[in-house]
Amino acid sequence: MDRLRLTLRRLNIGKRTKLLHSYRGLIITALLVLPIPVQPAWSADPTPSSSWFVDMSRFLKSAHGSLTCERCHIELTAQGKVHPNREDPTAMKKVVVRSYDYQRCASCHPEAYKRFIEGEHAKELAKQKQAQSEGQEQPPAKLAPTCGDCHSSHYVQSKRSRVELGTQMIETCGKCHKAQEASYLKDIHGRMGVFLEKKASAYCTDCHGAHTCESLKDKNKALEACRRCHKDATVQFAGIVIHTGKEDISKKNPEKQASMAFVGTIKPIAQTMTIILLVFFALQTFVWILRELHRKLRGR
Repeated sequence: MDRLRLTLRRLNIGKRTKLLHSYRGLIITALLVLPIPVQPAWSADPTPSSSWFVDMSRFLKSAHGSLTCERCHIELTAQGKVHPNREDPTAMKKVVVRSYDYQRCASCHPEAYKRFIEGEHAKELAKQKQAQSEGQEQPPAKLAPTCGDCHSSHYVQSKRSRVELGTQMIETCGKCHKAQEASYLKDIHGRMGVFLEKKASAYCTDCHGAHTCESLKDKNKALEACRRCHKDATVQFAGIVIHTGKEDISKKNPEKQASMAFVGTIKPIAQTMTIILLVFFALQTFVWILRELHRKLRGR
């Protein structure tokens, strides 16, 4: 047994290293092609919603901890009623993020608020308000987000790293866009940015824009987004499907549906071929080790 161990140690390290390097591309391909389930350990609530009750110890440690209450809450009235309204016992149970006037955020964050107003969320919010004024109520799950739905005004932290911000961003966006979150985490961008914590990888706002939140259905906008990182990207490159889940594909996008139908046909074939190649090279490596052992033992 000792002689066998000694022989194993004396195997040609250079050849083994060269062989491993030759398989590196295949291993990387396998990680990308094979259906490996991934799910990061998200927190219970990535963006704690604002409420009538504020934990002052947490607030004082937040990015807004140096501000007085009056700086954001100039007047505590809602629909002509002063807060707290002791005559209305249900007042404290109402959702705060839907009653706050977020135009006040513009006094400190003018550029962010301007982008939000020009973005897709604000446009959808305006449509919903118009529909509500006409008596059409939207279910809570379908309501477009306000500032308070994505940002925890009382507990938001400052001076976070790009990876910390990006990871929380994926988690926050995923509260509404669950299918897109799942497909992103399976994509190379998600694997690099979330699991490997590579700050050079792309997060939500790197492609869709901060506060504007563009869908990138337009090819020119998609190309512009790709070229932020991939300077030599072409229209064909920008046509690569990132969000590959069935729930991601809009019925109004037949081109993407056709692309995903093709991918759905090719993917099982690629996965099968990858598995066959991995098994073949594993057997080849095993035979190579046996041959080296045999040669070393005969040399004795």
